[in-house]
Amino acid sequence: MTAPTELPADVPAKNRLIRPLLVAVLVLALIAGVTFWRAAQAQSYEVWSLDQGTDRIHIYADTHEQIAEIDVSPTALRQVNPAYNPDAVRTVPHMVDFDSQHRYAFIAATAGAATIVIDTATRGIVAVLETGAGSHMAAVSNNDTAVWVAAIGARALVEIPLDLDAANPTFAIGRTIDVEELLQDTGFTYPSFAPVCHDYDRDGLAWITLGPGIAQGGLIVFDPDTATLVHAFDPELVRANCGIGFTDDGSRAVANFSGVYGADVEDENGVWYVFDAATYELLDERDSGGVDAHGLRRTPDGDTFWQVNRGSSNGLVIDADTFEIRDEFDAGDTPDILDFSVNGRYVYITQRGPNPLSGDPHVAAGNTPGVLVLDTKTGAVVTRLTPTAVRNDAGDVINDVHGIGVRPQNGDEQVVVAAPVFAPVAFVSFVSCHLPHSV
Repeated sequence: MTAPTELPADVPAKNRLIRPLLVAVLVLALIAGVTFWRAAQAQSYEVWSLDQGTDRIHIYADTHEQIAEIDVSPTALRQVNPAYNPDAVRTVPHMVDFDSQHRYAFIAATAGAATIVIDTATRGIVAVLETGAGSHMAAVSNNDTAVWVAAIGARALVEIPLDLDAANPTFAIGRTIDVEELLQDTGFTYPSFAPVCHDYDRDGLAWITLGPGIAQGGLIVFDPDTATLVHAFDPELVRANCGIGFTDDGSRAVANFSGVYGADVEDENGVWYVFDAATYELLDERDSGGVDAHGLRRTPDGDTFWQVNRGSSNGLVIDADTFEIRDEFDAGDTPDILDFSVNGRYVYITQRGPNPLSGDPHVAAGNTPGVLVLDTKTGAVVTRLTPTAVRNDAGDVINDVHGIGVRPQNGDEQVVVAAPVFAPVAFVSFVSCHLPHSV
């Protein structure tokens, strides 16, 4: 064994300690980094998939096996709220969001005109709040002080104040903001006052897209604390009617517009916009590379945005720094909303059914309802999460998978299996929706 090199005798004693101290620091940093990486890799999570056609929520483990199924039909919800009696024969669970600790799930149900609150551990429904016609998206604020619901049919923003530090949190409706009144002094002529989707910037302000139709887009910035308008974009210049998201540092906002399409017109590609989140300047406008730009989500590492085009079943990977297109990918069949595994290894993309309950059938009707799972590094198909097919009396498949959300598990989650689905009578009509959440 070679003897260790000795420092010259004239080197001060304190300097003799520098090298071993640096080595020790580097070793500790390496250990900490490996520990963090292993923790991230080992973090168990689950995928919540919303089947609009059957009023069921399917929950899958990170091994891609179903571990729970929750019934959110009107009959099931009346066990919690006996007075709940929606006009529609279905609730149509549309979008899901979680608080920062992932204790509760907030489900916006468009046909049920309600927001459903679910305990994520027990899988029990704890509240059914009638937040208005077309309750389309319920998004939890950055600091967990409220959920704001975008109700398309009511043309309103509805607040659910939160106190999750309480021993037994309760849920009730707070303020209701009429969007037309909110925008009356902007000087702009809006084709629609219906809020569609929203997310919160680093200051807690809600950026809200309007719509839902292809000629009804718009974008506004709303202060949830004061319930006042902060900024309104000219709807003739910014037609956003779908998703909204932010870069990891909060400096840039991204929103998309579905584009023009229809059975009687020539389909045109969608658009995505980039804004300065502080000055509200429109920095860029790009082609989505496909028809009906829809789901938009930033990867967990903040490196890229993934966006899917529902009508053309393809997607883009967008650099979150330069906003250049890094890659394109096959997004399956009628891709709608997407989310990522905790470690960013997989992307989960919902796929619509042959009888969609929202969106224009021209772009929203699919063949194989479920969730497509892709490897984010290669774009290869890993698997498909497919719910048991449910058919109506005519033999038509009624499953229609739309919303999706991924949450880390805490180890207390229960396995719950819902009762069999009995296909209800045909739904009244389509709800023309173009959305997704950053999250």
